[in-house]
Amino acid sequence: MKNTIICSIAVLSAALLAACTETTRIWPEEGESKAYVEVSSQKVIFDADGGNAVITVATNADGWDYAAEGDWFTVARQDGNALLVETLINAGAETLTGKLTVSAEKNGETVSQEVALVQRAERSVNLSAEGTANCYIARTGGVYKFDASVKGNGGGDGVSDYIANYGLAIEDGAFAELLWESRHDGDKTMSREIIDGAPIYRGGYVTFSTGRSEGNAVIAVKDIKGNIVWSWHIWVCNDEITAHDHIDSEGKVAAVIMDRNLGALNNTPMDVGNRGMFYEWGRKDPFTPSRSPYHADTDGNNVPAYNEPNTAIGDGTGTWVYNAQAAVLATPPANIPNSILNPMTYLQSPYNGHADWYCTGTDPKATHPGLWGPEKTIFDPCPPGYKVPGPDLWGIPAGNNSITNGGAAADYDETGVSVKWDWNAYEDCGRRWKNTGDYYPMAGNIYYTDYISVSICNYTGGMAFYWTAQATPDATKSSAYFVNFNPNWCNYRLGAHDCSAQIRCIRE
Repeated sequence: MKNTIICSIAVLSAALLAACTETTRIWPEEGESKAYVEVSSQKVIFDADGGNAVITVATNADGWDYAAEGDWFTVARQDGNALLVETLINAGAETLTGKLTVSAEKNGETVSQEVALVQRAERSVNLSAEGTANCYIARTGGVYKFDASVKGNGGGDGVSDYIANYGLAIEDGAFAELLWESRHDGDKTMSREIIDGAPIYRGGYVTFSTGRSEGNAVIAVKDIKGNIVWSWHIWVCNDEITAHDHIDSEGKVAAVIMDRNLGALNNTPMDVGNRGMFYEWGRKDPFTPSRSPYHADTDGNNVPAYNEPNTAIGDGTGTWVYNAQAAVLATPPANIPNSILNPMTYLQSPYNGHADWYCTGTDPKATHPGLWGPEKTIFDPCPPGYKVPGPDLWGIPAGNNSITNGGAAADYDETGVSVKWDWNAYEDCGRRWKNTGDYYPMAGNIYYTDYISVSICNYTGGMAFYWTAQATPDATKSSAYFVNFNPNWCNYRLGAHDCSAQIRCIRE
């Protein structure tokens, strides 16, 4: 019998579960003669409200038995190859711990597997209490839940016609699944400790526990057939994430801006934790930046040694795909459904060269779909209360005004300080906004030249790209403005929708 992974125990019973579980291989190798026993979950975590979980047992022995340690839960056998663990409310102040030991014997050899049982004293923190979103901020060592009955913030979809065709409510969810979890340094061992156990979908909510490691993760809700209905970015960061006034070139408060990139663990110069996530324009799901350390290079070179991809998935079930060609679809909602079904797939333009992952049409609904604004939409990747920045945050959009691309040398002094765009000189693989001192790291981007030659990470430490929600004035072109700088120049220019950049969220 082939190796099998059971996700969330079983699709049909997922709605019955009230605990988080870690899933492993449960079936022995075909023809295995030695005694073998496996369990579907090596850890089950309950919150203070209690609940139930099913643990499936597989063995090549004639039978198996179990022993329980702990008096705060009950165990009953089900269907011959499963254990039902049930707990009541934990009214005390302490976390409860226990253990199940499953044993089997074959040819005189006894083997066993242990299942750790935990019931926390605290109830799940509702991350969506003040509004739903595609991203939620959590801390390590906690128990959380969020409303998974509505897509994104429950708002509009621009002019993409997605809601008209696919609806706003999530009504066909059957179970939740961890797609990926990853630290900024790509440490695969520690990445497995960001989300503690498997997330559970129950009563329109996703519940999950966080482990001891900070990082980022994506949790999806799937239907009965295993198709992704929607997915959410979980940003696990113990550092307090704050916001402050952003002062524009005229000395006015243009926005209240987050103190770091979306998905970053800090904003410390030269620390890999400051990078945050990459995003294709208009998409809600993140892609990971390089895991390499920063390097000081005043020439802004693209050094391969510092572009090492971070493709960790931890205990997730997903696969990163970077060479996918978007379908040639001229009518909205075009490739939006595909992007939702495949949140780990980077969608390249159907034509060689950068263009649009979303739609190949030329009417304004196709080229200017409003996927990120001006009002926050269901595709906005920022957490509750925040959105992708709009126009004029870092200057007036006027095309590419760099020295190397037609700009005037008078716009920059001898140290490379931007006179026109209010950026300070390059330092520590980044620049600072003159009016506030806010630091913006140069984390590079994802780049490709065709569907085969894919550079997952590009210009790490040598160049910066920051999206806005503002589209080009040309209604026939699918482009949006982003800030772009390296050690020698800064500009505010257009990028195709299938380009990648980072995001510095602002308050709604």
